[in-house]
Amino acid sequence: MIPARLLPVALLLAAMLPGTAAAQEGEDLPRIFLEKKVYSETAGGKQSFFETHTVEKGETLWKILRRNEPLTPDRYAEHLKEFRRANPKVADPSRLRPGQQLLVPSGARPEERDDGRTVGYTVKRGDSLSKILFSRGVPRPQRKKYLDTIQEINPSVTDVNRIIAGKTLRLPMEGYFAKAKPPAEPEKIAPPEVELAAFPPLVEVPPAPDVPPAPALTREVAPGPGQDALAAGKPEAELLVPKPVSPTASVVETGKAKPSEEVVIPPARSPYRGLLSDLFLAIGEKWVDRGTMYLPLLSGGDVVLQLSDFPVVRFSGGAEALIDFHGGIPPRVADAISAQWKSIQVVSLADAGGVGDRIDRILRVSGYHSVKEGISRPVVMGETVSVALPARWVIQRAEDSLLSGDLILLKEVPEKPDPELLAVLRYARRLGLRVLPYADDPKAMEGFLVGVEEEASTGGIPVALVVPKMGGLPAVDFGLSLLGIAAKTGERLRVGGEGDSFRLVVSPERLFEVGGKKYVVDTGKMSPAVRSILRESGYSVFLAGKDASGREIFRRLMKAAGVGSEDRKEYLLTGGATSGYEVRVTGAFLSLPGPAGGAERRIVLVGRKIHSATRALLGDMGVEIVEW
Repeated sequence: MIPARLLPVALLLAAMLPGTAAAQEGEDLPRIFLEKKVYSETAGGKQSFFETHTVEKGETLWKILRRNEPLTPDRYAEHLKEFRRANPKVADPSRLRPGQQLLVPSGARPEERDDGRTVGYTVKRGDSLSKILFSRGVPRPQRKKYLDTIQEINPSVTDVNRIIAGKTLRLPMEGYFAKAKPPAEPEKIAPPEVELAAFPPLVEVPPAPDVPPAPALTREVAPGPGQDALAAGKPEAELLVPKPVSPTASVVETGKAKPSEEVVIPPARSPYRGLLSDLFLAIGEKWVDRGTMYLPLLSGGDVVLQLSDFPVVRFSGGAEALIDFHGGIPPRVADAISAQWKSIQVVSLADAGGVGDRIDRILRVSGYHSVKEGISRPVVMGETVSVALPARWVIQRAEDSLLSGDLILLKEVPEKPDPELLAVLRYARRLGLRVLPYADDPKAMEGFLVGVEEEASTGGIPVALVVPKMGGLPAVDFGLSLLGIAAKTGERLRVGGEGDSFRLVVSPERLFEVGGKKYVVDTGKMSPAVRSILRESGYSVFLAGKDASGREIFRRLMKAAGVGSEDRKEYLLTGGATSGYEVRVTGAFLSLPGPAGGAERRIVLVGRKIHSATRALLGDMGVEIVEW
């Protein structure tokens, strides 16, 4: 290797600043200094150019490199290798600090200058290398040699049958195949020409003092530890490329004179790929399966992965799962990726059992705060009405997930869940618990997320039924309505004494008939004598004064109607061990006849306030819940 040599070039220009008035006579003109230090280096007969750069706040390597030219993924990968070779002390190119001195590839690239051995050519739409060589008069017997050479001197050409419109290639000329001359001494780079029309004449400046030569640029520099976040040095590690690297290659390891390809032919389909992508997108993570990922390795080469064959799950905490459905990534490459890029874990699904095993392997590298099995210890919601919902996984993405309500359940369900299971899933969602139900088809080796309609099929959330705390007519009316007993208002009763000794007209507040008896409601306005006359006339007086509680009045109405109740604690209302859910209720249960020809009404009386989601859940199951 020929050591690099510093070629300082300094320009000093003086110019007048624009303003509303001209500078006064004798006033010193402001001076503008343009200084650019360029290093020229030849290694292995190839000339490279670097310039010094001081990192400013907010700059990344991607931003620095694209100042000189538009960047493409393959061009960035090429520059990255040159940068590492020129800056062996920079352990992590993705984490540059302000004030750091760097050598960066210069915009004065050798391939931009014809050297008598190669010539530049910009690819046009419809071009192919064979057409280009034919147009340049290359004989057919020599085209194989030319094609191999084009692939050798253009790192971006990994397949001679695929070139991209708009890209500039170097084409070998006849002189390229002549005996190579020994590398020449590094030549100085002329400073960029500057338009001087708006400036005073160029000021003579003394030559700059000698600067020590730059350190030698080695061919192979192993990056130091801590390079697991290189993707931050460019917009993302996912670089969208319109064409794959090779029609048959999914894994390409570069870094040699010619890239060495480990050819992998993906299968026609990847088992459960659709379900996995839908599942992790629903969790809120990124599923990336378009473009190309470039992963530089300690060996100095790059692993180039087609994301269409090896998708990546990017988790919110920074971890990334590189999914290998069919074992296409060689073990040594997988080990090198995991060792070099601490945030990336290769997840092999080649020998996975079923969909559960596949999900489990990906969740292991998610970096979540907690991923627990939720079958033996299911999540339980509520107390008076408690709903147990076993799930294959219970996920806390962050430490405060329980406080923020970001708790996620992954639950396997039948392809067509029964209505009560759907009601339980709606209940969990209304309480703010994220349940992702999925169905599995082992024969097709695919699955899908099961949709849950927004509202219950019975028409939404039932209104809250609450027994009035105080007695009086409101408590009577509520009890009569709930029990389905018809009441009359404004009736005039004519009763008389023994032997028609007198006639009495009474207008009761409420009059109802149940169990073969006629009841007159008295809220305390009747005198004892009137109540006695009504009883003697065959009526029963139902006392409903305000001093009685609503619960007491309701109990007496139930007794009058002959309706009994049964107190039960944690009664299994529906579900069970094999159903995938359990709904248990603590309260007083009673049954009432339904409308003519209708189903029996089931009612449960509970002693506390009930959430609207709980009312909707029991409503979906045909149970009315009453607070008292």
